[in-house]
Order: sequence, then structure tokens, then C-alpha cells
Amino acid sequence: MVAQDRGAVSADWGSKRDQQQAGLITLLSLSWRGRSRARGRARRGKARSGRVVAVLPAHNEAQSLPSTLRSLWSQTHPPDQIVVASDNSSDNTDDLGITHGAQVVVTVENTTRKAGALNQALRYVLPQLRDRDYVLIMDADSRLKGDWIAHAVRAMRDDRRLGGVCGTYEGEEGSGLLRQLQRNEYARGARLVRRRAELWVLSGAGTLFRVSALRAIASERGFYLPGTPGDYYSGESITEDYEITLALKTLGYRCLAAPGCIAVTELMPTVRDLSRQRIRWQTGTLATLRRYGLTRITWTNWLRQVFFYGVYLVGMASWGLIAWLFALHPGIDLPRWVLGALIVTYLERLITVRKAGWKGIILAALLVPEWCYGMLEGFYLFKALVHDIARRDVSWGHLAANRTGFAAQSGG
Repeated sequence: MVAQDRGAVSADWGSKRDQQQAGLITLLSLSWRGRSRARGRARRGKARSGRVVAVLPAHNEAQSLPSTLRSLWSQTHPPDQIVVASDNSSDNTDDLGITHGAQVVVTVENTTRKAGALNQALRYVLPQLRDRDYVLIMDADSRLKGDWIAHAVRAMRDDRRLGGVCGTYEGEEGSGLLRQLQRNEYARGARLVRRRAELWVLSGAGTLFRVSALRAIASERGFYLPGTPGDYYSGESITEDYEITLALKTLGYRCLAAPGCIAVTELMPTVRDLSRQRIRWQTGTLATLRRYGLTRITWTNWLRQVFFYGVYLVGMASWGLIAWLFALHPGIDLPRWVLGALIVTYLERLITVRKAGWKGIILAALLVPEWCYGMLEGFYLFKALVHDIARRDVSWGHLAANRTGFAAQSGG
């Protein structure tokens, strides 16, 4: 009975998808420059066991898209094809994508944000690929360092259990205290990622997926996995990268940060932008965990969230206690073991930001800026908790729908 119901739902979804695409132009054109470049890349190097197609969701990314595409074409193992999924772009994102050798697909009435744009692009891309091929999903405002794809493909070939491979990431160049604090945060995070055999989340800055794994996710949506049947990414999630990580793990795939895979990602320029970003991330994480429930896959994720909130509360209580004791007994008279622990902690803060450069080390040495940055972290943790409990929409100002259609884009 379950199999019959499942088949009926899948058939119904397929029929609706076919009706939606009927009469639409789905064969998109490369510019002549893009064709020449793609063919030149394909002829270079040794034979591959699987094609790599890069898909970049983009919404008004004219400023960053050219450098992102250049970082892909200059890879030691360049992609065989690049597809830009343009979603409600009102600038010249589409033209720049074509100029720099990519195919551009324009979303149709997308109401599910980045996940919806990716789903529409993948429905165009995946029918052309074999199960042994790969799809690289990356943000249009990130850049991959030269050997990223080569290292990721090698990791996939070495371990057939891997469904997705990403890497660590660094903050982009730029001046300002807040940007340097984020670079320090990412430098410490990269150290932790490299020490873990399993990954908490496949980064949106760049993740290589096995095509067979993406197809498995789509076939299990609405049944073994939450979401709409046929979707690769869950349109219900505002943190689609975290949700698809849980989906892969639920289906038995491993997720890994491969050595040598380093991406450069954008940094938030203001406290307001940073707060919105992090509140969105945390709210989406909590909502996704709630949809999946407590399972053998998610229990460590739940425990991690309890740990985060607990550490912040304990930290605040400790600082409050220190302040109270200092008010009662002014002066510093610490036991030697406490002083030793503080010195070790201080040195650890300095050592772990070496990758962030001398500016990062100096900032860590000052203590106060990073302490204030940590207080901001606590703010968005609890703000996100309030948003999740109230079921508030914390998505950025994404247009409700695009009425322009799924059209062919050419070089003019």
C-alpha cells in the first residue's frame, strides 16, 4: 500500500513538472566565447571518470559574479559546464554570466528562495548527467582556490560513501574591525573542521555532490525525508545547505570537508548585516532540526545546540559572579592554578588565529573586541530561538515571485 501511494504521488509530481515546463525554452545557449572556452577546457588534461557541472544560484550578484566565474574557469580541474540560476535579478547578472562563459537559467515563479532556484536549475541539469557525475553548488559571491575541484573529486573517488564534499573557508579581503573579527572566527572554525571526520554542515560557499546522491534525495522527499516529492533542496528551509546535509546523512551518505578545499567567502560589513545573517542561520538550523525530530542522525546536532546555549549561559553567569566578587573585594588575588588557566586560554586564542594574519593576532591579543563579538553571538542565538518559537519569517528581502519566465539567454 505504501509503495502504491508513493508511486502515485511521484507520478502526480512528475506530471505537474512536465506541465509546468511545457512550452518553456529549456535548452539554453552559451555565448560563442563561452563555447570556445568550455571546449578548450574539455580538451585539456587527462580523462575523467565523471563530469563536473557547477550550479550557482544568483540574485543581483553582478558585482561578485565575474570573479566567482573566473575562479571556476581557472581551476586545475575546471568544470565541464557552469550554470547560473538567476533568480529575480534586476541588475546585469544574466549578461555577466553569459559574458564569462556560463549558461544562464532564469527561474519561473520561484517562491521558495534559494532552494527553489536550485531545484529549478537542477531539474534542467541532472537529466544530462550520469550517476557517476558530480554537481558543484556554490554561492555566486564566493571564490574557490585553484585546486578545490581536484581535491573534492579525488575525495569522492576515494570514498564511495561520500554524498557531498565541501571545504573550509576564509573571509575575503577588506578593512574594518568587524571584518577582521569574522576572519578570526573563520580561522578558528577551519581548525575545528579539519579535526572532524564528519561534517556538521556542507558549506554553501562550495559543495560537490554526487549526482546519484541528489537523485536519491529527490526520490525520498515527502516519504523518508521531509519536503515536497521531487525536490532536491527543501523549499521549507531557509538554511538549505544544513537541511541537505541532514538529508544525505539520513540516507546513509557521509559528508566531509576535504583537505585542500578552501573557499573565500564574503564578510558582513555592518553589525546589522551580520546579525541578520547569523539569526537567519540559527533560526533555519533550529527549524530544520524540529522538522527532522530526534533521530540517530540528529541527536548529536541537538546536543550541539544545547551545548551552545549552555556555554553562553554559563559564561554570562561566570562573568556576573566575577563582577560581584570584585565589587565585594576589590583587587586581584587569583590562585596560581586560575592564573595559569587564564594564561593558557589567552595563548590558545592567539595561536588559533595565526591563519588570519598579524592583524588577527593583534586583535585576539586585545581580548575586548573578541569578547564583545562573543556577546553578539549570544544575542543572535537567543533571538533566533524566539523567532523559531514564534515561527517568524527571517528571510532576507527576497521577492515573492518572478514572473519573467524561464527563458533562453544568449550572447546577443
